[in-house]
Amino acid sequence: MAVVSAHLPPNLTSGGTLVPQRLAHGLAGRGHDVRLYGGHLSEGEALESWNEVDGAGVPVRWIRITPFTSWSDPLNSVNPGAEGDFARWLKEHPADVVHLHALQTLGAGLVTVAAATGARVVVTMHDFWWTCARQFLVAPDLTPCSLAVSCGACPCAVDHAWLERRNAELGRHLARADLVLVPSRTAAAVMIANGVDERRVRVDENGLPPDSVPREVVRTPADRVRFLFAGGSDPMKGLPVLLDALAQVPAGGWSIDLHGVDAGAVAGLGEHVQARPSYAPGELAEVLSAHDVLVLPSIMRESHSILTREALGAGLAVLCTDTLGPEEVVVDGVNGVVVPAADPAALAGALRALVDDPAAVRRMQEVAPQVSVRTLEDQVTGLERVYDEMLAPLPAGPLRAVPTVNRVLFVAGIQGAPLRYRAHLPAEGLRTLGVHTDVRHYRDPEVPALADRADAVVLYRVPATRQVLDLVAQVRARPRAVPVLFDVDDLIVDPGLRGSVHGLEGMGQADLDLWWRGVARYRTTLEAADAYVGSTAALCADVHALTGMPVHRFANGVGAALGRLSERATTRPRTPGPLRIGYFSGTTTHDADWALVERAVVEVLRRHPDVELWLGGHLRTGAALEPVARRVHRLPMLPWTELPGRLRDVDVNLAPLVLDSRFNEAKSAIKWLEAALVGTPTVASPTEPFRESIQDGVTGHLAADHDAWIAALERLLCDEHHRTLVGSRARRSALLRWSPERQGHRYRELLEDAALHVVTHERRTSTWEPVADDEPASPVGGWIEQYPPDEGAVVHLPAWRLRLAAAGRVYRAGGARAVASKVAARVRAPH
Repeated sequence: MAVVSAHLPPNLTSGGTLVPQRLAHGLAGRGHDVRLYGGHLSEGEALESWNEVDGAGVPVRWIRITPFTSWSDPLNSVNPGAEGDFARWLKEHPADVVHLHALQTLGAGLVTVAAATGARVVVTMHDFWWTCARQFLVAPDLTPCSLAVSCGACPCAVDHAWLERRNAELGRHLARADLVLVPSRTAAAVMIANGVDERRVRVDENGLPPDSVPREVVRTPADRVRFLFAGGSDPMKGLPVLLDALAQVPAGGWSIDLHGVDAGAVAGLGEHVQARPSYAPGELAEVLSAHDVLVLPSIMRESHSILTREALGAGLAVLCTDTLGPEEVVVDGVNGVVVPAADPAALAGALRALVDDPAAVRRMQEVAPQVSVRTLEDQVTGLERVYDEMLAPLPAGPLRAVPTVNRVLFVAGIQGAPLRYRAHLPAEGLRTLGVHTDVRHYRDPEVPALADRADAVVLYRVPATRQVLDLVAQVRARPRAVPVLFDVDDLIVDPGLRGSVHGLEGMGQADLDLWWRGVARYRTTLEAADAYVGSTAALCADVHALTGMPVHRFANGVGAALGRLSERATTRPRTPGPLRIGYFSGTTTHDADWALVERAVVEVLRRHPDVELWLGGHLRTGAALEPVARRVHRLPMLPWTELPGRLRDVDVNLAPLVLDSRFNEAKSAIKWLEAALVGTPTVASPTEPFRESIQDGVTGHLAADHDAWIAALERLLCDEHHRTLVGSRARRSALLRWSPERQGHRYRELLEDAALHVVTHERRTSTWEPVADDEPASPVGGWIEQYPPDEGAVVHLPAWRLRLAAAGRVYRAGGARAVASKVAARVRAPH
């Protein structure tokens, strides 16, 4: 085995450097032939290498990497010189398994070098270097970066474009690894959100030697709450934020020791704030025994945090920031408190709350030792199993090759947000994986030629026309089997729902007939396809029950453009003013949904005379709102590029849906997703998509009845800590679960499944009676909205564009006759 790390003790000792050394020693102690390859920080010639044997008898090859420690140095990321030495070393000492740990300064190319030898290759990510050149997802101005790099604008070590090019190059090397290990579930989620294929990721929590976790510490009594900070002076560990917070906490009833901090840094804060020297590892138990609460104010994202686990094991409560690793063991309000990173006011508030309630601190301390800490011995045993699995021979028998999907054509039948979520965003996700994608309107003259070159064709919300049905026949006639999929994100393919769809009550009979003809046309296109793609489980189940065809689930996700706009909105505080409840209606079909919560909202407004209600978009409200009308602010429909700013300015977002409705059960959780991206908490009806997206009380609130809506609103309005924490956790969940890169992997998998199905199965036959119109190709009619929009542009839709969009909706539903009918009605209408 070859174990590789950019840094190793005794040259550089830290939690991250001890892990590979401990694992190498543990494996060698079990009789394996283990060698270490490590970077060395010292004066001398760059890339000079030499061999030693360490104190445990394990051979070590050192290579001097001192000049490459700058994050902006290209050789920090990819280092051909180090690759050459590593290749020569591996040739001299062939390995069955090459296990690479930290690679900054050595470069990602070592993965490719190792794979070229025929060895099995494992990469352990101890931090986020593979997606963040600065390693910890913190911008140079010490603000936390977007967890999904493509959804942010962090300049990193050079600029964002440089970061994207760097990450793409590193990704090509990482693709040669057989397995990627990460020390925590949240670290795994971050790397998957940034494009690592989740099928190759496994959690391998760091194990600790038995004597490194103090247990049953004898605590010295005190008449005050004693806080401990051990992060030293590194600003990414949060010292400036902590000092700012400490200045906001009145003296009395508490003290804090700051280890590794100069005395000058705490001047003027009072005698209860003491700078202490760094402690040696053997002094840890003594230090922990003299304190009650560990304060971990990190700005840097922590992939694991050994100190958090050591402190809990010793019976300390932990006050930490929401920086991933610590939160895997710190439960807010149970064994500690979690606050947003880089927020001195929130940290000060948490410190004050603990000082004011020593009994709560004692309760947290009582349950703190229940934390489970993995042993080093268990981690070594787990690695042996991993290596055995990787080296085991493949099972005998033929393996069916999955068809390759390199070019995808999305054909769209609608503009606006639906087009963006169901066509542009999956296309964007696929492009992050190197898949070529085209998004075109179904009347675009180039569609037939593009379909001839595509490996898969997706028809999104395309009404049946003779030309569309001819296009499907054209794809079917190709020499190789190419899947045609139909996607729609509403249950508008079932004529049997007539009479049960909310929002159509105001239509005249002629318009209703045209609307339902549109449903029949969508159904016709669906029946012509090989498979269906739906945004919710309910949609997929309903379509499968209707047609019997294969169905694939693809949830609506986060686009890079909306992610960047949302990040920009979160960098500013909410516009000053009272607390605000917001409801933003995207279409005219949500009146019944609003009526579901109107009384509850009014009751909450009466209890809180300073709270405002912001209503956006098309919405008719009831008489119950009249007594509080002066606090209701009506907002017009906005382009989606302005929505993040509006959502940022409300404190609670509402997402009501009428329950027990098949149509509503099929609607996705977009209202939660868009609010989550700006850190605004949502109260939603418990339809399946919202239950799937929201962890109740953690990333939002679910409310099924009048009383539940009131209780959720009261909790969020009255508890600022809870409101802030729910919002920040919702943002994290949205980015990690539905990032463009993660969505790209999911979409490619479903396309590969669909392609394999059409190769291995007979084409299905349909008994549906087709309903189609004649709509020839047209360069004008084939126009489609640009995505992404120009960076920084604020899109204001002129009146003619709004009228054109409205005409397009009518046309898709009922064709040219429907548009003519609407125009005639407009002409006859009184002015």
